[in-house]
Amino acid sequence: MRNLFLTIAALTTVFFPSAQQATIKNVNSTEFKKLITKKDGILLDVRTLYEFKNGHLKEADQLNYYSFSFKDNLLLLPKNKPIYVYCKTGYRSKKTAEILIKNGYTKVYNLQYGIKEWKENNFPIVKDTSN
Repeated sequence: MRNLFLTIAALTTVFFPSAQQATIKNVNSTEFKKLITKKDGILLDVRTLYEFKNGHLKEADQLNYYSFSFKDNLLLLPKNKPIYVYCKTGYRSKKTAEILIKNGYTKVYNLQYGIKEWKENNFPIVKDTSN
């Protein structure tokens, strides 16, 4: 009986992939750069506005992780597009990715070591010079 249960569980996973639990895809800066080059999703910086203005990835949207309305605004993002999320070190973006996964998002990519690693690899950033 136990073998029958295991067989059914395995077949369900193979034939019904939506039954699989969605997971966060933690990627390094090199892989993240390749992914965002596709321009098929939403690039989201979850640092503060001050951090964002001091250097962010080109074409990134900004949503302050510490804002009281953060989760409400986050969950307005479309579920049918990949979400590429980053912060300074990867902590806030990982927590953000967890919120997204818990709320039904399935294509969530986290820049594992944040913009810090991105800069260490000399990948381009944009600075906002406006006030």
